[in-house]
Amino acid sequence: MDLENHTRFAARLFRTAIDDDRIAASLVTKITYDLRGTELVPSEEQPWRISAEPWESEYGVIDTDQLFYRGGVDLFLFGHARPEKPGTTRLTLSILVGGAWKREVAVSGVRVWRKGLSGLSPTSPLPIEAIPLTMAYAYGGKDVWDGLEVPYPLNPDGIGCYLWPHSAEDRPLPNLEEPDQLISSWDDRPLPAGVGPCPPMSGIRLARLAGPSLHAHAAGAADAAAAGPPIQFDATFFNAAHPRMIVPSIEPGTRIAVGGVTGGAPLVIDLPEVRPRARVRFEDEVDERPLAIDQVGIEADRGRVFVSYRFPFRYVVVPEQIREAHLFL
Repeated sequence: MDLENHTRFAARLFRTAIDDDRIAASLVTKITYDLRGTELVPSEEQPWRISAEPWESEYGVIDTDQLFYRGGVDLFLFGHARPEKPGTTRLTLSILVGGAWKREVAVSGVRVWRKGLSGLSPTSPLPIEAIPLTMAYAYGGKDVWDGLEVPYPLNPDGIGCYLWPHSAEDRPLPNLEEPDQLISSWDDRPLPAGVGPCPPMSGIRLARLAGPSLHAHAAGAADAAAAGPPIQFDATFFNAAHPRMIVPSIEPGTRIAVGGVTGGAPLVIDLPEVRPRARVRFEDEVDERPLAIDQVGIEADRGRVFVSYRFPFRYVVVPEQIREAHLFL
């Protein structure tokens, strides 16, 4: 089955064999938009590619689009956290999707651990100018044990993870934190706070496979194996977003409001009402339907947004049968 793309936007039809005569297919298109007010207008350039392999972008590694479906919509936010007023030392980054789904990240200026009479405590944060919204500013990093560099498995490129009190002294804390897991002690081990893509083999993504017995073992249960399977798989394993940035679904026309990225009023985005539609034909059987929103990526500093749309379907291979796939807008 070949794809006939009747739009000016990149599109691909990914296929994989289920067995000898059954195929799982997924039609994907990705559109880059410029933000004009709150409206999204297709960009002249379309830099966000569709790829069968992970690829390196200016924001880091972007995972492959070659999959059947995801366990929710990936939401990405790129750019910087910026305060409304000079001298601000803390702010809350907020993302509101529609009227129900909300995400917040606590943002702090530079802090370090200082030794006092009661041990290590964080210094007061310095004023914020602009904090990059990358995992490099979330909890994680590396420390040295017995001459060996030991990375924090959930975010080895982060900041703030120390194995010993003397390692933490005069060293920085993360700038981005989960509001319900704020660091109060040098040996806290919170979830790294992220709003961008997680690399394909990141510890945060692999941790989604952990089943009940692994969670029970980590909690010190006496008989952890009795809690259930060690590995539990669901479709969120194919999501590239931070686990707290996976939205169950996003409908066309949904309004997204992002606070804490402009230095002023929230960034407000109205997703397009119109979305691409697919038509697939198997001899005399024709199915036509709109593609579902699969990913939304917001480039706050550029005023640009990409939306990925996906239509997964299955079919049985019948010799000499006419099979067609078309994409329209």
